Amino acid sequence: MNFSTRLRELREENNLTQETIASLLNLTKANISKYELGKLQPSIETLKLLSNYFNVSIDYLIGITNIKKTEDNDFSKIPIFEINKSNSAIFIAENIAGYDYINKSEDLSKDYFFFKVKDDSMSNARIFKNDLVCIYKQDYIEDNKLMLIHIKNIGVLLRRIIKCKDNLIILPENHKYNPVVLSKKDLAEDYLKVIGKAVYVKFYIDE
Repeated sequence: MNFSTRLRELREENNLTQETIASLLNLTKANISKYELGKLQPSIETLKLLSNYFNVSIDYLIGITNIKKTEDNDFSKIPIFEINKSNSAIFIAENIAGYDYINKSEDLSKDYFFFKVKDDSMSNARIFKNDLVCIYKQDYIEDNKLMLIHIKNIGVLLRRIIKCKDNLIILPENHKYNPVVLSKKDLAEDYLKVIGKAVYVKFYIDE
């Protein structure tokens, strides 16, 4: 089961037209049609809107489970995003590799997500391929912090960011990978987009 099929089933079960659901949720009929045809993937915010409206979990909506609703507990489930291409649109359904949990007492879970590491470029910081890095969403740089960023023509990277006068030095934590230096001109031309700051890492041991 996939999202397009599930959405159509939920809409038909509730006797709704595409026009009606679009109007109720402040979406467009064209997008609802594209969702059901599998021609467009919804954003996370759209998935939240749909899951709240139909009173089902996002897992059910995108076809991961056949259980419509799960019970609340002391943890909030947040998505794991895995990026396999140079695409600044990280928060889309097709990039969700699964879910993990964050303690509700830590903060508002809507401000967090997990990023699945795809290489060994940060291995000297003890962050390895397939580890999950908890990212706090923010759109500004903090000096000498591990940040998740998107660089034009390169893609989404987890890197340490160093401010050096008017430049930014984008540092990997592995000598096999080259640093990137962005000038004041590069920054003015929107070469860099900040996605968030790394908070902690979940380590996994290969069997």
